[in-house]
Amino acid sequence: MKIEVIKIDDLTIHEHHLDIIYSADRFKFSTKIFYHDLSFSTLIEKYNQSVIERIAAHIALFEGMKLCSLFPKYYDIAKIAKNLEKPVLDLFIQIYQGVFGQHWYENNVKDYQQPEIIYPQASLGESHPVAILENTSTILAGCGGGKDSILAMKMLEESGIPFASMQYSHSVYGKPDVQHNLIAGVLAHVNPVKSHKISIYDDFIDYSFLKLYFPENSGITVPETPVSIFESLFLMLDGGYSYLSLAHEKSANTGNLFWQELDREINHQWGKGFVAEQILDNFIRKNLLSNFKYFSILQPIYDFRIFRNFSKYPEVLPKIHSCNIKKPWCKKCPKCAYVWVGLMAFFPPDIVDAVFETNLFDDEDLFPIFREMLGLSQHTPFECIGEIDESRLMMKRCFEKGLSGQSLDMFAQEILSDTTIDWQKIEQKYNYVYEQEHAIPDWLFEQIKGLL
Repeated sequence: MKIEVIKIDDLTIHEHHLDIIYSADRFKFSTKIFYHDLSFSTLIEKYNQSVIERIAAHIALFEGMKLCSLFPKYYDIAKIAKNLEKPVLDLFIQIYQGVFGQHWYENNVKDYQQPEIIYPQASLGESHPVAILENTSTILAGCGGGKDSILAMKMLEESGIPFASMQYSHSVYGKPDVQHNLIAGVLAHVNPVKSHKISIYDDFIDYSFLKLYFPENSGITVPETPVSIFESLFLMLDGGYSYLSLAHEKSANTGNLFWQELDREINHQWGKGFVAEQILDNFIRKNLLSNFKYFSILQPIYDFRIFRNFSKYPEVLPKIHSCNIKKPWCKKCPKCAYVWVGLMAFFPPDIVDAVFETNLFDDEDLFPIFREMLGLSQHTPFECIGEIDESRLMMKRCFEKGLSGQSLDMFAQEILSDTTIDWQKIEQKYNYVYEQEHAIPDWLFEQIKGLL
């Protein structure tokens, strides 16, 4: 089966949520985005109807990108075209090609660049950026419940910089109350001036549609970070926040492999990387919100240093969660294995054991995943993890701490035995603060750099 056209059929702005209806030929899907502490009627009074409709249209456009997992020929955006501008269509292609490289690779698709975006001629609108009113010094900080976001908020708090937290749940990760409660356990260790919640319900991702109708397809790809940036804009308008800070590390800039047949790098984390960050920041400021600034507060450092810095807060470790399979931890996926290594490398083992209650180094199912992490397979796992040398460095720390397990034995035999490896040089790279390679505002960087 082939899908010819994906389409935005309807977009409705309700009092507390957006309701978007999509179609893929004869199939229908729904995405609902709930804002727990936001009134759209109040927001419309504060700004105007057209500003809110324009931002909602941008959200609908990028939420629809997940349907590109079906390799459609066309993407029909006629329903929202009047609230979009030509630059966002160029941005859509940039984001699609950056995020979907992995999807092409997994499906061995070499002759598909993107869907053709269709709409009535002369129906696009124009860019009319507006200013965020009641501009405050408070930073809107994303919180996904992992080590990165809590470390970022700890840095802001210890620097005396006010921040509000933004968390969201997604139906693909389970019940929203469970997700929000897990994140609340992390937020209990900091003091945001306000806490915002977004809940997303998506039946295209939730249901068994892909498995039943497209069993040969590797899965659904979602531009999660880019679309969440657009979804945060309503909170920024409502709260008077000009600064949006996420916690993406320098490690996200490196791909999983170089695909020779397409002459391009494949990077699972592209949407989190510095290039995507700059593209999105520039676009939103030029086309939507004139005094907007988006950056990652952890962009100057690698994951290795993030784990090291996070070890200052052992009381938070039992509350964090990073697994995308079964929250808080499935203990069987690359993300769980990677976080396990990082935590074991820097925390007392008994604290980590109390959370995971098993030695992942001895799990035979994880053995091939550890090999991939260490650069002993075709590519690193398609997950949000660090570079090969970064994993090796943390594994070395685990070995030197006297930890044991099948995967550590393999590491000693195949990596540690290589006397040509310059471990000192590797550690210098990953334990360094890169003061120039980030987009953190100068005033903020001066206040937080001592904590990096």
